[in-house]
Amino acid sequence: MDPIHAGREEADNHENPAVDNNLDEEEQPNNIPFDVSEFPRQLAAGDGHIQEDVRTALYQQQAESDLDYVANFNTTPPRTVSLTKMRTMYRNKDSLGAMSMLSGRYRLAIGNEHTVPKDGPNVVPRVGPHYIDHTLYVGNRRGLDAAIPKIRADHNWQVIIDLANTHRLWPDSNVACLPFNPIGRMVYIGTRLQEQLWLALVPTTFFEPNHPDNARETYPTLNAPSTALTQRHALMIIMFIAYAFAEMRLQDFHCRVRYPVPLTRATVKESTDILLDENHRRIILRLEDFKRFSLMLSTNWNDWVAQAPPEWKEDSFLANNAPVGVTIRYGQNQALLVHGALDDERRNWDDDRNYTYIRQFTFSLATHISYLDVREWREVPNLQNENGIVYDKTSGDPMRTEVDLEGLPLLDEDGFEINVYNELGFRVPRRAPVQFSTCGALLNLHSVHELFRSDNNVHGNTRNKAHFDIYPLACTKTLGNVQSRSLMSDFLPHLTRINSTLRPPLIGDDADRVEDDIVAGVRGASVLHGISSQIYNELSHRVRDEAKFHPVQLGMISAALSGTTAKNAARRRWTRRLQQCNHSLPHERFNDKVSGDNQPQALRFENTYTLDVHRMNEEFRNGSDIYDHVIRPLLRTWSHPSVLSPIKDTIVVFQPNRIPSLFAWATFPLTALLETIWEMHSNTLVDDAVIDPCIIEFTSMIERALNFSHTGNARVLCRRLMDRAWISLGIIHDGLPSISNAFVAYGSLSTGKLVIRQELWPVDQDTRRPLTSSRRTQELTYSKEHYEAYEARFTIRHAINFLPANIYSHINNHAMRIACYAAEIALKVYFDDVKHLVCDSVLREIGTLLEGDDRHARRVAKARQTALSRWLDEDYPLSYSSPLTYLLRAVVDTNDGTDALQLTLSHLGNKPISFFVNIIVKQCSTDPSRRQPPFIAGGNFLAVMRVAIEEMRRCASRDSIQGKDADSFVSEAISHVCESLKINHVPWSANPTGDRGNPSSTIVHNVWLNLGAVGAPKPTPSASFLTRRESIQVAALNSSTQMQLRDSRGDWSASEVRLNNFASVVHKAILPTEWNTDQASLSSCSQYIIDTYNYVRTAFNPSIPTHHLSLIVSIAFSGLVPRVYAPPFQKSAVPQQSHQLASYVRNLEWVARPKKGGVSADPFITMVTTFIIALYDPQAPTSSRSDVKEWLIPALSANKGITTLALCRLGMAKACTTRAFFSSKWGIDIQALTSSEITEKHEEVIRLINTGGAYGGYDAIVYLMGKRTADRLAKNLYVKARPLPTLGGTTSHFSTATSIPSSSSPPSLKRTMRDWEDDSRITTAGADNICSKKKRS
Repeated sequence: MDPIHAGREEADNHENPAVDNNLDEEEQPNNIPFDVSEFPRQLAAGDGHIQEDVRTALYQQQAESDLDYVANFNTTPPRTVSLTKMRTMYRNKDSLGAMSMLSGRYRLAIGNEHTVPKDGPNVVPRVGPHYIDHTLYVGNRRGLDAAIPKIRADHNWQVIIDLANTHRLWPDSNVACLPFNPIGRMVYIGTRLQEQLWLALVPTTFFEPNHPDNARETYPTLNAPSTALTQRHALMIIMFIAYAFAEMRLQDFHCRVRYPVPLTRATVKESTDILLDENHRRIILRLEDFKRFSLMLSTNWNDWVAQAPPEWKEDSFLANNAPVGVTIRYGQNQALLVHGALDDERRNWDDDRNYTYIRQFTFSLATHISYLDVREWREVPNLQNENGIVYDKTSGDPMRTEVDLEGLPLLDEDGFEINVYNELGFRVPRRAPVQFSTCGALLNLHSVHELFRSDNNVHGNTRNKAHFDIYPLACTKTLGNVQSRSLMSDFLPHLTRINSTLRPPLIGDDADRVEDDIVAGVRGASVLHGISSQIYNELSHRVRDEAKFHPVQLGMISAALSGTTAKNAARRRWTRRLQQCNHSLPHERFNDKVSGDNQPQALRFENTYTLDVHRMNEEFRNGSDIYDHVIRPLLRTWSHPSVLSPIKDTIVVFQPNRIPSLFAWATFPLTALLETIWEMHSNTLVDDAVIDPCIIEFTSMIERALNFSHTGNARVLCRRLMDRAWISLGIIHDGLPSISNAFVAYGSLSTGKLVIRQELWPVDQDTRRPLTSSRRTQELTYSKEHYEAYEARFTIRHAINFLPANIYSHINNHAMRIACYAAEIALKVYFDDVKHLVCDSVLREIGTLLEGDDRHARRVAKARQTALSRWLDEDYPLSYSSPLTYLLRAVVDTNDGTDALQLTLSHLGNKPISFFVNIIVKQCSTDPSRRQPPFIAGGNFLAVMRVAIEEMRRCASRDSIQGKDADSFVSEAISHVCESLKINHVPWSANPTGDRGNPSSTIVHNVWLNLGAVGAPKPTPSASFLTRRESIQVAALNSSTQMQLRDSRGDWSASEVRLNNFASVVHKAILPTEWNTDQASLSSCSQYIIDTYNYVRTAFNPSIPTHHLSLIVSIAFSGLVPRVYAPPFQKSAVPQQSHQLASYVRNLEWVARPKKGGVSADPFITMVTTFIIALYDPQAPTSSRSDVKEWLIPALSANKGITTLALCRLGMAKACTTRAFFSSKWGIDIQALTSSEITEKHEEVIRLINTGGAYGGYDAIVYLMGKRTADRLAKNLYVKARPLPTLGGTTSHFSTATSIPSSSSPPSLKRTMRDWEDDSRITTAGADNICSKKKRS
């Protein structure tokens, strides 16, 4: 959004001194220049169509796109419906018939019954009346000359100074109307009669007429977010006004401190009483007072600035800029060229301003052109022009000749008046209508391009001289309004002629040269410029004459439907919307307003001009000459045949009083549908009722289509949603809207029972959120927080029935999947809140540094800005992986010379994720008076999470989960998603300072709460050999790594840690980053195998000895790759005694096999962990399978070496017979460890790892698997071997597996394949099969 419009969306109603607090902003009195294309902010579509789409559709029969829904639309043939039929349905109140039309494509045919042929002798155009509808004055020197009249005294004249609304935004977005760039320069100070009074702080070069900076393309610009002065600069202006009033001894104002430091609103109030009761105080200045105040601005400004303290002038704004007065008025619609009052008008123009001190005057003039259907004429006297000469043709025609009116017939043989023209080419009327009917008129958009044509080029092609936009009305597609940034082509020559009389002559440098010697026609630059034009029906101006928009444009029905859950002040707005709709629906109020005879229906031609008064010929710099040589000639131009003739060719003339009815008849299908929706749901609109979001969104789309039929502005049409529904495709390409059967069940519209096909509602492909149309309506009527909660509920409820298969697919319970999805939606809103908090805070800190002169500070600020940008792009911004590095660089200010990049930790210390989850659930179940952490002030997370928890509880209830179990269900879902989204730390409130009172609960960007246990930090590598920038980067990386290691849920890598430093991650509660089902080929697996992998990923808990030990064993196994097989066995070499088998197994060599197994270690971490947990965990999906032969077949993992014999070698099973090395049976030849054995082994392994220092991993492997395996892992750098051999049996660290008592064996299972020469045929676990848990007896 450009800065001209920036902040306007956030402007509050209290900015307008005439605001009625009982009205919504868009219903307030009109406070901007009338713009035919303007539409309410509630209906601004983020993905709206562009106006060029409408213009293209005017000449094309089909929509251009390869999308399926567009193709379906194009293949549906359009039909024609007459306006007469639409009228009949409307009068008969045939709502079902009208709504059924929406199921197909229709185009409206007006028909001759409703129009008037304009080629007859008694149907003639009428030009007038004329109006001035907008004025803007800019002074040419310091002071308020733009508002000072030319008169010396007037007891009725006054100015009201208002200093409560200095933050107001400049209302006119057309910057071409100002001789400077208004960004950061405008301050509203009150009203002069009906005009707004502003001060513009313009560059001092503004007052040097020929300075290069006064060219439009070189206007000096300020780095400001909007047109308003910054708060600091506005306070300076307030202090000058206070100083001036005190010096003038005006009323009771005084100024105790002229320049308060620091400059804040509070210190200003202490320094002067000018802001006393500022919201209600009216400072009234008489004409004499106002002139004195203007003089103070002119003569005292420089001295006042010079005496200001350095703190006020550190940004050079005061020194480089000075105040000039600006006034603006719009909507006055005052008549001009009133019959018999020309002298009064001239005198008023002369008294209104002293144009000697006006730099620029911008104004809008409007002329009405209508048609009269005349029944009776009267002849007017023969009036010659001033020279007594009239002509048979207009000026510019070389064949024209003088005519004598005495002998010239009044009418020709066809009854048409024989026209005559004066010297300037204007028609001299010879008869006047006596009895007539006034007809309405609309522009034919098919031919309107002729009004902006240019001369043919060398190829004979005609191009438009100026770009223009068309705005079709009343579902006609071909009739409507036009807007352009230029004037009509045929108007421009007349503008040039008027301009030539105003331009000063070029006198040159010769002082002795007299003006009479100047060559005729040699003049200075143009002083009168055409800025823009718009052509629209007068009815549009009438229905918006007082308010900004008429009710049918405001989306009131969807606002009423969506506001049932609004809280606090938003609830009052909902109540108002509900009352309005219950009283009468918006379209009914519109129809009431335009019903009855004699409604205004003329075409209004409105041009906006700028007059450079300071560069005019001096003799014309007064109000009377501007009236005579500018205003009157411009208005009379519309009557010139060269201008009026092409206009007549583009006009469609309607029967009297037909145009207001056109809107009602043509939009009847839409209004009938809205009435049906309202009747269906109005009785259900009570507090906290939840209306089906599909109904709300469908209503919003219909209201947008209705708005388009009244404005023709394509930006109200949501492209992605409304195109899919065909609504926008139909209204743009056919005129009448259509509704696809993909949205509404076929035939339901014709029965009056609206059935929306929710299963086909489109969703965003990235976020999986349903597409919506009501976002802006809800955000601006209620709040962004309200809409976020609404959208979350919509998404969750849609997912309940239509959840995509890939959303939390590893969770088997559907209710938990929905709950996790709901929590994810809420937590991603939390991500947005955190990002906004950090972004806004960091940008505030570095803003002045980026613009400052300190190169080092600027470089550091730029680095922080870059890091911030990268952090904002992260999908997991609260993770301890790469995002933390960027966050540290962005948040921590290293400009003070420190290289220590550390986030300030909360005084609460490290907390588990359950603390975060519990505090969220607790605060969402209460309504605290103020927000507490982790909920960020101004954020949307609280409202969305409340909805998410409510929906999670509904999911639990459907699964018969009640009471405390439901609480646990909610907490479990949020905790799971926190882990999935890698939430390792969160911003928190500032730490207590020891001051009295309650500590602050406002979350700040530079204090963070860690959500993991503290581990041993890694030593920080020396950075002395690095550059400062590299040193900062290394410090950030090291700091983020240490924080990540300390957090029990921080990401960690098994391939990096291995078993050398496993003590640093022994507290980790999550699987390593290498654990990924993508590492296993699951595409051809049975579903229970996929379920088992998903179970391990979800249920992994290191506090369960089997789980934790399986992870350690998997890391050891991955360290053996590719040597993961046993050597070939000789039966004679295998011990026959069972007590000897354990020692034999522990001393076997690990070998590799050609074309066998994998070469990458990472997949084994996933597969071995899953294999062991599948065998031992009674909750694993494999535990319930009775037929274990099927999954025991080593189809793929035989090549991986993951066998039951391998488990014996890894210390996770026991070889009981010699057949363990050949055709073993699980449960007989190879047996599982008992739970007590596993617990004992787990405790000893962890003890050895924690106490063995650098050799802890080696000691643990010797204890669990034997010295041969430990030495092999040492060679592969997975453990660090002790420098001297360790004597077996000296300590319990190296006890052999034979000392562990065996447990009872489970039932035996037969092998399905016999090949005793290849142990890859032994039971395996891998990509497509996982050993099931043994069946318990």
